[in-house]
Amino acid sequence: MSGGNMSSNRISGILRSNHILSLLLLLLLTVVFGAGCEDFIDATYKYEEPFSQTIAVKEPGSFSLSNINGSITVTSSPAMEVVIKATKHARWRKEDLDKVRIEVVGGEKSVIVETVHEKRNLQVKVDYEITVPENMALELVKTVNGRVNLSGKFERAQLRTTNGSITARGEVNWLEAATTNGSLDIIQVKGKVDLKTTNGSIKLELDEVSADLNARTTNGSITVRLKNQPDAYFSARTTNGSVRVDYPVTIEGTITRRRIEGRMGSGQGPRIELHTTNGSISLMKI
Repeated sequence: MSGGNMSSNRISGILRSNHILSLLLLLLLTVVFGAGCEDFIDATYKYEEPFSQTIAVKEPGSFSLSNINGSITVTSSPAMEVVIKATKHARWRKEDLDKVRIEVVGGEKSVIVETVHEKRNLQVKVDYEITVPENMALELVKTVNGRVNLSGKFERAQLRTTNGSITARGEVNWLEAATTNGSLDIIQVKGKVDLKTTNGSIKLELDEVSADLNARTTNGSITVRLKNQPDAYFSARTTNGSVRVDYPVTIEGTITRRRIEGRMGSGQGPRIELHTTNGSISLMKI
């Protein structure tokens, strides 16, 4: 073998090694960063202050909540009222509690809750527990550093966080959930589902797919567990990973271990689109 070929092979080997190391480093940073976010969320706070308010509504309308640091839990009930329970937590100084306000605007059909910080970088978080009437529309429920948990019956729900996980369970006609650093865990949600994260896995467990299902992540796996065979157009694609499908698919186009597109059942129903970059995709029978 000539010296030129040996040098070329050595360079190619080094490049492949560097590529693998880069991927491992990216995954490690994802885990460390995610753990750091959880540490921030669960850090010890010395002082706390409760907040509670109940607002009667004439019919289910809309609800929105904006938070910065802290978790949000939303449930539904048959009662025609919005119950807001919150706890403000201050890490270092008790007087910091007064620098964060919970502002509530209520009407006959809608309620808006906003968490207002008087200054930036306050070591204060607010954890919310919200109960709304069944079939209410959650226009936007968001936090920056914290988890979002949803259970019950809703017309639609738009959930957002940056550093934290999102879980949803119940009957939702349209669910839209997005985070940057965190996982998405969806159980028995009915209706249209649109999920997105950057660093985290996506898991769904459903009886059936009755409307479009779209799940996308960059660094993480996607797992969908279905009880019933769907009639849908199916698309699954990954760059670094594999695709597993337990239900039969009538292939349309090219099939590889990283990409499958085709019809499930009649193919005349909703669209199921599952896309990731670094991770595997599985659609399994329950």
